[in-house]
Amino acid sequence: MRFTERIHLEPPRAGRSVAVPRTWITAITVVWVIVGLYVAQSFVPRNVISLPGQSTVRKAATVITPQGWAFFTKSAKDPQYAPYRMTDGTWRSAALTPHSKPSNFFGFDRASRSQGIEVALLLHQDNVRWTPCGDTSTVDSCLRNAATEAVSTTNPSPSPTLCGRASVIEMKPVRWAWRHFSSERHTPERAAVWEISCP
Repeated sequence: MRFTERIHLEPPRAGRSVAVPRTWITAITVVWVIVGLYVAQSFVPRNVISLPGQSTVRKAATVITPQGWAFFTKSAKDPQYAPYRMTDGTWRSAALTPHSKPSNFFGFDRASRSQGIEVALLLHQDNVRWTPCGDTSTVDSCLRNAATEAVSTTNPSPSPTLCGRASVIEMKPVRWAWRHFSSERHTPERAAVWEISCP
């Protein structure tokens, strides 16, 4: 004898819904837009927009949202510091960046991140000697001129990438308005050269 089981499927019960007036949704949206505008105005540089009571709100905004916008972004006008190394009598870039290139295992190898700390440690030593590059100088000519001002130092990094004759050049970004006048995205401002001994 065969037994069959019948399954009765019931349609899902309709959930209860609460009607929210559109005026409430509009009012809440307007309040959050105003709060966001006041917070944004508290952290951006002085501009043509001036909100009522902005100076008072700024104090509260710095307490409630202390990170500001600089936490997420870096100014495009800040200089960059490019490491170079003398190899076979020629200056060559020693930068391990970009982080996503295949030699860095597409970002999994963190050595390119630690190089920035290594450069910062070298630049914060007391014996750094900067040589100006000049207005029309290229990276090669700047390094040739700065090489006469080499300073002996020790690399404090536990995993050094800059040993022997090495340099760091401060590179200034070309302003967006001048992008048509230069094929380069950065221009050399000054260079520091060392004879670096690594432990």
